[in-house]
Amino acid sequence: MEYWKLVWVFVVAFLFGGYQSEGCWEIEKAALLQLKPFFPRVKGEGISWGKGNCCRWNRVECSTSTGRVTQLFLEDSYDKDVVSLGSEAYLNVLSHLKILNISYDEINDSTPSQDNKRELKLMNLEELNLWGNIFNTNILSSLGSLSNLKSLSLTHIFDGDAMEESIGLPAMKNLEKLHLECHNENGWQNLTNLKELTLTDLSCTSNIIQDIGTLTSLEDLVIDGCDVDDNLTLHGFCELRKLQTLAIINSYWNASLPECFSELTSLKYLDISYNNFSGNISMFKNLRLLKYLDISSNNFFGDISMLKNLKLLEYLDLRSNKFSGDISYFMSLTSLRELWLSNNNIEIPRSLAPLFNLSKLQKLYADNNTIYNAETEMHSGYQFPNWLLENNKKLKELHLANSSQSGHFQLPPTSHRGLLYLDVSNNSLDGNIPNEIGAKLSGGIPRHLPMGLFIFDVSNNQLFGDIPSSIENLTLMLTLDLSNNTLFGGIPRWMGKMSNLEELVMANNRFEGPIPMELCNLNSSLQFLDLSANNKSGSLPSCFIFSRLTHVYLSRNKLKGPITNFFNSSGLVTLDLSNSHLIGNITNWIGSLSTLSYLLLNNNYFEGGIPVQLCELHLLRLIDVSSNNLSGTIPPCLMNTISNDSSRAYFDNSGYDGSIGSFYVDVPIKFTMKCISYFYKATVLTYLSGIDLSCNKLTGEIPHQFQHYRDIIVLNFSHNSLIGPIPPALADLSQIESLDLSHNHLSGNIPSQLLGLHFLSFFSVAYNNLSGTTPQITGQFATFEESSYLGNLFLCGEPLPKNCSIDGSSSSMPKNATDKGFIDMEFFYASFVGSYIVMPLCIAIVLYINPYWRQAWFYHVEAATMSCYYFVLDHVLPKPFH
Repeated sequence: MEYWKLVWVFVVAFLFGGYQSEGCWEIEKAALLQLKPFFPRVKGEGISWGKGNCCRWNRVECSTSTGRVTQLFLEDSYDKDVVSLGSEAYLNVLSHLKILNISYDEINDSTPSQDNKRELKLMNLEELNLWGNIFNTNILSSLGSLSNLKSLSLTHIFDGDAMEESIGLPAMKNLEKLHLECHNENGWQNLTNLKELTLTDLSCTSNIIQDIGTLTSLEDLVIDGCDVDDNLTLHGFCELRKLQTLAIINSYWNASLPECFSELTSLKYLDISYNNFSGNISMFKNLRLLKYLDISSNNFFGDISMLKNLKLLEYLDLRSNKFSGDISYFMSLTSLRELWLSNNNIEIPRSLAPLFNLSKLQKLYADNNTIYNAETEMHSGYQFPNWLLENNKKLKELHLANSSQSGHFQLPPTSHRGLLYLDVSNNSLDGNIPNEIGAKLSGGIPRHLPMGLFIFDVSNNQLFGDIPSSIENLTLMLTLDLSNNTLFGGIPRWMGKMSNLEELVMANNRFEGPIPMELCNLNSSLQFLDLSANNKSGSLPSCFIFSRLTHVYLSRNKLKGPITNFFNSSGLVTLDLSNSHLIGNITNWIGSLSTLSYLLLNNNYFEGGIPVQLCELHLLRLIDVSSNNLSGTIPPCLMNTISNDSSRAYFDNSGYDGSIGSFYVDVPIKFTMKCISYFYKATVLTYLSGIDLSCNKLTGEIPHQFQHYRDIIVLNFSHNSLIGPIPPALADLSQIESLDLSHNHLSGNIPSQLLGLHFLSFFSVAYNNLSGTTPQITGQFATFEESSYLGNLFLCGEPLPKNCSIDGSSSSMPKNATDKGFIDMEFFYASFVGSYIVMPLCIAIVLYINPYWRQAWFYHVEAATMSCYYFVLDHVLPKPFH
């Protein structure tokens, strides 16, 4: 019994003795207090350094036996207002320090020191993280004296005399782990025991990469975003026989993998994605220990038969290459959990039969390949491979978009609650659901769907019928895409209960009826709403106040009524209400949508003026309010509203750069350019910018301020009642491609400055009151035909049939216009004389034919003559003449 009491005494003393005896050392406590002004915060919070035992202070850890400070974490806590660090002397007091982290402090201490006071002398230091700082070379050279250093993270170590020139690392014989973002001009010969090496965002010569082969102890090598010259060869990597992890990503190297790569038999993890590697992958056949292989987004080609030897593979990503062959080689890869085959030329049987035995498979992406119908299909006919779901119980993601699936859309009769992502878009699946599914059907979508589904995408198929009510049970649904089918009926009210729904896409179907008010319950979750190209009617719900909404597409419906303040999202990027029956004014609240980039209200019945509040939307790329009944003048500030920067169209994860959360944005927007209406979408749309105010009742002059917006592509003011001259300032729109000012009342000359618009491919000023000569037939104006100038009576010159001569003066008016005015005087005199001859003849003929009119005529002539005689006699002539 005494023995066990003694044991417990030793255990308690071991666990708590360090803190209960003397606490931290006073000299180290004083050094920490000296450091405090340099590091006043850690991740935005003040460091609780003050009185008491410093071993209990925030970000400080001590040895439990000696009380000496052994670990210090000061990341992201440096005061940027401090000009120079000057804290090395205080750090050196902590002589027992083993781990020091001052990463991401943005320290700039590049001034060289003339003594050794600025060097680190922490001889017990094992792990040092200086990432995200700039130090002088004294710090760098002192690293060689840290004999116990095993791990180092380093970036931006510069020479004080030449800030742009990087220098080499000192010899660190015991270093095992190195994370580097600066050049190492000394090579790798001083790092003989290095086991882990990470290089990021480097720009270096190919020799630095090729010499990595001297690091024969390397087990993990990661190269991310490193640019090298074109002389790169990878034979040096073949010397790394102990390598277990190799990642060369986002570097876009133009090279081929040498055959000696097959000697890296210890590899378990290989990721060379997002490069420009080419050739075949025959060298992988001996890498039998591989569990993770990602060679996506390269230029590899050839067959994939050698992959059948890699039976330990759990992750295989071959996306976006040029591979061929068939997937029968994968039948032996029974450990696969994720398989990515998208965007290749791999031959895949429509039944996916070779994947039957992959019972551990969780994710399958097989879209955009060569799909064929094998002679020995496991199922007759072409139908959705529901057996794949039934057999692979662990399957979480199934992506078969554009995989030539046809026939019935069929799911297994039993629940598959583990499935999270189901994408069978861009196929030919129809609505004939087989009876063996074991559930009552009422339309084109099976009612027996997985309960835990997050993503459900059946867009671009041939499904029909209404939306089954069982979808209501999918309460975890984030994305529901039913677009481009022939579904009909109304939008179910129960969709308002899907509280997690972020993306609702139902475009290009036959849905009818009003938009249900219950959708307003999604105001805290919905980000993307697309109901365009349906038969939706009724007015817009006034309760649409979505705080997270980024894109709204309600065009090509039968919606009516005014637009009220139903959008209250500060992050709204796209608002498309075009091609409907909306009425009223464009309300002022639209100016509060500060992030709006695309505003399309065209082809409605809006009235009133263009609200000046649009000028407050400084991120706008596209404004289309054409084909309405708008009146008034064009606000001058509107010309300075459109954003120049195409990157403005990207808003974190909600722009046209790709996705909104888990959903890919690829919705077309219809816009008229060069007198033709096109659908623009995705990345192409980000390069389009313009204003379309055509087909309204606008008056006044065209604003003259364009200097703040030089990158406009489309400007259309046609079919209005604009007056005044064409502003020469239009020449400042150096990137414009389409300029339409036709069908107005513009006057004056066509400014010669427009000849400087070198990208202009459509130009029309037809049917105005323009005069003078047409622009010189040169540059882009040599491509415009007569139709660009028709309807201007006083306009002459090529390509119009009316010629005009120049009198040598600076005026561009025709000679007859400058000398005799705009009227042909000879024609005027001839017509005047002819009129006076014809009129008396007509009167004489009428009087001769009709005696009554003749008698009345002479009576009135006699009466008028006598009246004139007596008037002159009484009022004009003197009395002696009476």
